[in-house]
Amino acid sequence: MAILVAIGDDDRFETVLDVAVQLANGLDQPLTVAHVTENETASAEDRSFRDAIRASLSDVDVTADVSLEHLNRSGLRSGTAIGNQLVDIAEGVEIDHIVIGHRSKSQLETLRDGHTGFVVAEEAGVPVTIVPEAVEESSA
Repeated sequence: MAILVAIGDDDRFETVLDVAVQLANGLDQPLTVAHVTENETASAEDRSFRDAIRASLSDVDVTADVSLEHLNRSGLRSGTAIGNQLVDIAEGVEIDHIVIGHRSKSQLETLRDGHTGFVVAEEAGVPVTIVPEAVEESSA
């Protein structure tokens, strides 16, 4: 079993990874890190980001597998679609827990895009940790 961590190449991924590493240490579980990308084939930038994540995780005492996952953002309610796809990924492998970031949205953004983390929390058959953007990275 493992902890699924969904990250994008945004300004929150480090905080989400930090929380996931702490959780993995506490639960003695490996991490399955999914770098969520819109590209159907991995670009050089996607591969470079994946490699940087692998390098940063090599410094922690947690087993981690880092992969690229193409998730379709097309259409209205793209956050909802991504949330459902993440749940499908979690069901496709043996996952005990999901860690995902969250940022606040305006009412218009919520109506247009939905909330990925909320969809995952509602639909997943495992516990979900939603890391809000206000969480500070620990210095440990």
